[in-house]
Amino acid sequence: MINNSTNKEENMHGTYSMPYEIYKTCIPDYYKSFPIHWHEEIEIVYVYSGKARYFVDFIEYVVEAGDVLIVPPGSLHSFEQIDDEEFIAATLIFNQKMLNSNFIDVCSTKYIMPIFNNEIFFQMLIKHNERHSEYIGEIIKGIIEQHISRGITYELKIKIFMLKFIDYYYENNLYSRIEKNTSNKRTSIQIRNIVNYIEENYAEKINLEDLAECANISVYHMSHIFKKITGKTPNEYVNDFRLAKATDRLINEDSSILTIAMECGYNNISYFNKVFKNKLGITPKEYRNTHKNNKES
Repeated sequence: MINNSTNKEENMHGTYSMPYEIYKTCIPDYYKSFPIHWHEEIEIVYVYSGKARYFVDFIEYVVEAGDVLIVPPGSLHSFEQIDDEEFIAATLIFNQKMLNSNFIDVCSTKYIMPIFNNEIFFQMLIKHNERHSEYIGEIIKGIIEQHISRGITYELKIKIFMLKFIDYYYENNLYSRIEKNTSNKRTSIQIRNIVNYIEENYAEKINLEDLAECANISVYHMSHIFKKITGKTPNEYVNDFRLAKATDRLINEDSSILTIAMECGYNNISYFNKVFKNKLGITPKEYRNTHKNNKES
């Protein structure tokens, strides 16, 4: 089955020999948004139904049924629900190792490596009414079908489909070699450092001074660029990240609510309950019972 994910992917996707993964993304499912994050793999989003708002390297994209969105390797990205509308998509994540061979040939150096080195940028969004969308959509569906069926040669077929996907973008000139803005690159690195620090320390007390130090800038400047890029203050982001972790654990673990609250950075259970209800409209206990029942039904 396609895996469900509500948290940033922190480990290798897939396995060492098959470094790819496919997720089913649903909004609202366990949470209404996915906080800003990044990874070294290329990410492909194929929308089945509904609408959502994605942010990729400071640019907003509204995606809907039939659209294909590409997130380049290393790009900061997040997504959120639009107007309480249900959204369902498949998210495919591929590591460069999945496409390369042990022998570095011309295909790797000319076509594959430039994508992962950010020398080539594929067209980020293919809308459902563009002429390319049908063929690209069929390739993605083919990958998903092989992933689910796990036939005798499914690994080979997935790699073939992925190479077809890349070939189509090159063949139809759906790419550019535009260098990323230097200022944006610097800001991107600063935000990455802040996000990484939050991910590694969300269970502990986090001060604005610590976040500013990660980016090597003042607290004022850090707070300003973080709000500008993410749409949230650093404290709002930390709280949302902690709640995203907590919601996942409430559904997928049997740990007590107190334990989950403490390990997600909330030292006061009353405060955790208050923040949780303000954000999600129900208490942690109600949330756990509702979603566990849905999961089992």
